[in-house]
Amino acid sequence: MTIAKEQQNASEAQPSGRFVGRMLRLLPTVAVLAALGAVGYWGHHSGWRLAAFSEITSPKTAEEDPWCTAHGVPESICIACDAELMPKGPLVGWCSIHGVAECPWEHPEIAQLSNPPTISEDDLQRAADALAIKERAENDPTCKMHLRRIQFVSAEAVLKAGIDYKYVERKNIVETITANGKVQYDATRLTRLASRAAGVVWRVETNVGEQVRRGDVLALIEAPQVGEAKADLLRAVARRNLRTKTHQRLADLKDVIPGGRLQEAESALAEAEVAVGRAIQTLANLGLSISAQQVRGKKAEQLTEPLRFLGLPPAVVERLDPSTATTNLIPVVAPRGGVVVTRDVVAGEVIDTSKTLFTVVDTSRMWLLLDVPVEDAQLVHLKQKVLFRSDGDREEHEARLTWISTQVDRVTRTVQVRAELPNKEGRLRSDDFGTGRIVLRETSDAIVVPSDAIHWEGCCHVAFVQDKNFHKDGAYKVFHTRMVRPGVTNDGLTEVIAGLLPGEIVVTEGSDVLRRELLKGNLGAG
Repeated sequence: MTIAKEQQNASEAQPSGRFVGRMLRLLPTVAVLAALGAVGYWGHHSGWRLAAFSEITSPKTAEEDPWCTAHGVPESICIACDAELMPKGPLVGWCSIHGVAECPWEHPEIAQLSNPPTISEDDLQRAADALAIKERAENDPTCKMHLRRIQFVSAEAVLKAGIDYKYVERKNIVETITANGKVQYDATRLTRLASRAAGVVWRVETNVGEQVRRGDVLALIEAPQVGEAKADLLRAVARRNLRTKTHQRLADLKDVIPGGRLQEAESALAEAEVAVGRAIQTLANLGLSISAQQVRGKKAEQLTEPLRFLGLPPAVVERLDPSTATTNLIPVVAPRGGVVVTRDVVAGEVIDTSKTLFTVVDTSRMWLLLDVPVEDAQLVHLKQKVLFRSDGDREEHEARLTWISTQVDRVTRTVQVRAELPNKEGRLRSDDFGTGRIVLRETSDAIVVPSDAIHWEGCCHVAFVQDKNFHKDGAYKVFHTRMVRPGVTNDGLTEVIAGLLPGEIVVTEGSDVLRRELLKGNLGAG
């Protein structure tokens, strides 16, 4: 009975529970409909018009002047509606030289400065150089944006709008082309060393990473060809000495002997002289130099000791064991100072003249190879400065372009260029990758503004310039729309080739408020 009673009670309670749940589910819909109704009521009574920002920051009361809804200021001070309140002055029109309307370079009186500036020839030349070096962003000559002025009801309204402004300044500017690249050894300072004669490695004198000087012995090779060349010289000297004595004896007897014998002696002496010269040259070809003066008048036995270790520095000879060292030794000598970067030889190894034993590099200067995009290649010239930073390096290294390839890479569509990098401190290493900047133009007196001060409005670049009387009591709080010609951007600063002058004040932060007013004007405010 108890179970049945509980089931009956639960059945009676279900209708009321379902009603409550249904009402809870309808609450969000009811709330949305109520909100839409409120919006409709407000729109019907306000004409569906949002208040201008300046109306919000400076609300009017019934006692104030009638409000200009199009421009957000009282009608009595609206210079957009009544231009006679603040005349613009005569317009000078489009400047075809600098690509802006109302150009301050040509008409400095346009500048919003208390005293009209004097335009120097250096400034005009800098602008001309900037326009000549490459194509710049252009403005539409038919654009009328520069005729607009944005007015605020008060300086407090400007602050409430979050607007900030800064002076137009002069600063250093560098215009570059960026290209990826890598460091390599300077091929003119790299030497791959081999033995000049085939033989067996007798001793290795250096190792990888060691610094060597010009003339240092890196290894000694025992080469039979060297011993044969020395023996040939001794034989040639002995034969020449014999031919010399014979010629002298016959010359003393020229009156009693047939003339043919003296001629034969002269011929034999000449052949002996040639043989000596040939033997000296053979040794020179092996890098073992001895002059004709050193052997002239010497007997063969007098030359035996000097020839034994010919070509070996005294310091090396002192370390040799005379009992084991042979006359067949030939040194592998460093032709220039540098670092041993490879060693591919061990003592006792049989080698020939085609095997590279050592690679020595002078790392005080390196090569930098950059891959320049083909569209920028026409801007690159020999002797241009290059600033290179390898991956992981904090400093830039300066170089100069020395070579430009005559072909374009088929795959990457880049043109390879080469620069020479000084490396006195040895911080650069071969096969280092990094980024190079080829300097096209560098000036210390460029006119710059923060990059967020310049805007592209679809037909022209503009900046908002504060009126020169802005802070005077009773003056209209106006920002002039100025057409500008931007140049290069560096570290958050943009160069202004034309359109602004140093000392003028431009809007930076909060400039979107003024851009919105420009857009309203173009679309037809109100």
